Amino acid sequence: MSRQIMRKTSISIILVIGMLIALVNCRRDKNIFDTSSSLSFSTDTILFDTLFTTIGSTTKRFKIYNNSNKKINISSINLGQGTQSMFRINVNGFPGTVFENVEIPQKDSIFVFVEVTIDPNNGTNPMIVEDQINFLTNGKEQSIVLNAFGQDAYFHVSEIITTDTNWPNDKPHVIYNYVAVDSAQTLTIPGGTSIHSFNNSFLYIYKSSLIVQGSLGNEVTFEQSRTEEFILAQADSVAGQWRGIYMFAPQNSSINYTKIKNATIGIQIDTLEGVDSVILENVRIDNSSFAALVTQGGNIYANSCLFGNSGSYSAFLSIGGSVYFDHCTFGNHWLNQRNTVLFALKDYYSVNNTIFSRPFSKAIIKNSIIYGNNDNEIAFDTLSRSLTGGVAPNFFLSNCLIKSEDPVSSSTFYNSCWRNIDPNFADPVNWDFHTNNSSSTNQKGTDTNPISDLDGNSRSASGNDLGVYNTP
Repeated sequence: MSRQIMRKTSISIILVIGMLIALVNCRRDKNIFDTSSSLSFSTDTILFDTLFTTIGSTTKRFKIYNNSNKKINISSINLGQGTQSMFRINVNGFPGTVFENVEIPQKDSIFVFVEVTIDPNNGTNPMIVEDQINFLTNGKEQSIVLNAFGQDAYFHVSEIITTDTNWPNDKPHVIYNYVAVDSAQTLTIPGGTSIHSFNNSFLYIYKSSLIVQGSLGNEVTFEQSRTEEFILAQADSVAGQWRGIYMFAPQNSSINYTKIKNATIGIQIDTLEGVDSVILENVRIDNSSFAALVTQGGNIYANSCLFGNSGSYSAFLSIGGSVYFDHCTFGNHWLNQRNTVLFALKDYYSVNNTIFSRPFSKAIIKNSIIYGNNDNEIAFDTLSRSLTGGVAPNFFLSNCLIKSEDPVSSSTFYNSCWRNIDPNFADPVNWDFHTNNSSSTNQKGTDTNPISDLDGNSRSASGNDLGVYNTP
């Protein structure tokens, strides 16, 4: 046989073999795909809680499952409103609005990630944004519903207030980075205002005044900007999502019926000099990652306030100033380990190993509760009398319930105080510091300036319950 004939024969054989292989593979492909099953999903709805317009959401995700013993081919995945949608999707690592012939191996799954950004509508009422993700598999249509609630807001981005300003309360206020009230100016916030701050953002009062005019049932709220759930936690349970309210040498200020939560430090007051003070009435500070209240030479008058759970201190009062607390609850049942007392007072500071005394002009705590889940919850870090010319530290507690390892019997510092008697807080882990008519707190208060308690229950001039709540 000639070489030419042999070559033609070989080519023919190769072509036939190739056709047979292709035919076998075609049959094999048909056999390895499930052509009848449908998909299953980890959820049927993706819901984004209230988002502020123009601000992108966190990313949520769901799984598509192939429960079959064979591979499954999804003919198409598409975002219902396509490129006009306010939602964005990513299928198994690839962004887009339309995906075709997506394969899932047998007994396997893939992820779909979803985000949303809501366009503003210049309205004061929340809006609802909806779309869906559609799936076509083996001729069967399935879908996942996408819902998001949006809210217009006033946005303050690295803003400096240089004139007296009143914030409206018809829409939330959102702080990026900071809002700074410049020297000698006043920021007034009316009742019912909601203020949301991004990570590490804060309200800065610099030698100026803050007037917060909340009232019972029309409180002012300071909190984080995120309202969506975290993967493993509720958004409202995560501390340290914003910096807090920072006041440096503030002029006379007042904060009434205000809720501050999930900050690093709820309120910090630094005052180098001056006699102006900050008045807190019916204020509650919850779930701070470091401290509910910090003062450094600050002048503060607090009546009927709750300084709650924090990663370290409910209150840290330091280096002088004038501090006065009446009918306050300092309560801390932090879920994680806390290596500090909840209430600390310190009357000195050091520079280059040199100690400087900075005593308080006044430090009075009366009719209050200082109690938490550590064995000892109060510390007075004060200089010895030998370092202060024989002068005793200046602090005094009267008619207080205290968790302490030390006695509270010294008449120099204590009067009618009770130690290590459980106040029976209702549910302190979940921020409820009502005392359930506990005999350890009922009607043990002394004379007071009778303002209503945090629930609006009235007080008389004496004989009230200890702490922020008064039994009606």
